[in-house]
Amino acid sequence: MVNYTKSTATLLHCDYDTTTVAIANLGCPITQLPITYLGIPLTIRRPTAAQLQPLVDRIAGRLPTWKAGLMNKPGRLALVKSVLGAIPVHQLLVYAPPRKTLRQIEKIEHGFLWAGRRAANGGQCHVNWCSVCRPIQHGGLGVQDLERAGLALRLRWLWFSCTDPERAWHGLDLQSSSEERALFFASTFMTVGNGSSARFWEDRWLNGKSVCELMPQLHTCIPKRRCKDRTVAEGLLGNSWARDILGVLGVHEIGQYLQLWQLAQQVTLSTEPDKLTWRWTTSGVYTSQSAYLATFQGSTTCFSWKLIWKNGAPPKVKFFHWLACQDRCWTAERLARHGLQHHPRCLLCDQAPETTRHLMLECPFARQTWHETLAWLRMQPPHRVMRPH
Repeated sequence: MVNYTKSTATLLHCDYDTTTVAIANLGCPITQLPITYLGIPLTIRRPTAAQLQPLVDRIAGRLPTWKAGLMNKPGRLALVKSVLGAIPVHQLLVYAPPRKTLRQIEKIEHGFLWAGRRAANGGQCHVNWCSVCRPIQHGGLGVQDLERAGLALRLRWLWFSCTDPERAWHGLDLQSSSEERALFFASTFMTVGNGSSARFWEDRWLNGKSVCELMPQLHTCIPKRRCKDRTVAEGLLGNSWARDILGVLGVHEIGQYLQLWQLAQQVTLSTEPDKLTWRWTTSGVYTSQSAYLATFQGSTTCFSWKLIWKNGAPPKVKFFHWLACQDRCWTAERLARHGLQHHPRCLLCDQAPETTRHLMLECPFARQTWHETLAWLRMQPPHRVMRPH
């Protein structure tokens, strides 16, 4: 049963007669796009920043007011990661918001993290926000990068379209960006079974590679319609893939043609269905977390991240340790770089300029403190101290 008095209808590309019939039969109000359905704005085109402003306002409304002054930076970091960063996930699953909207959300997040309010000036931000959004294994704080997270979340639709034919929208032409298709292509490979679902010219079924990767010049001779429609089973049947090649072949194309002929002769089909494998998990199944971490492949790994975060120290000690490794503590050296008032020498020993390394390791007061602490723990002091990065 449908309660038409509480429902609305939105008609697309309808003339006056069709609209009149719909109003008479449905008996519910007729609304125009854009509308909001399940919290997501629906439009014919991509949502604008103005249409997504309620999302930004909802995130700003979750900021604590007077309680923010009672929270230290680790507490504000936990709220940013668990609350503020989780609100836009529902929208990121569906579409890529405009860059302006993402920047507004990030401004709220880093303003609350560093200053405890909606916006913070440059002097209050200790570390660049791009560095903060890196995973802790790569030297960051693990705050979710919204642009990368949205890219990873939307890959699930490409994965389901290839692996789950029971979906109601299976077979429709999904609208995905070039970045999404490129990341999905690099993250998957096809294991050929009966060859009925693997595409001969597009999928990575030749030892984890595709024809367009191994034979790029030959691939340019194939019509786009054939690239999308030709399956491996159809292509191997009587070597019909060779009939897809059009145009005049040069020396390089003929060499790649012979190479593909040899590889195709080595493939044997079976009765098992084709299997798409996700390369970033041991199970071979897509997960949004693995897709998100895959966007950081090739980044430099922080060698001391376990020493900073995997210990029993209080969160504020871990946060200070991370700032010290980033060399972002407000020492006299950093104050001098910003043109602020500072003491010329260390206030503890009055022997050397005040730097992070000097305060942590080289100051006689700090060395005595480390010696007493290690003696109480019955540990030998290290012979060589590593420079913090």
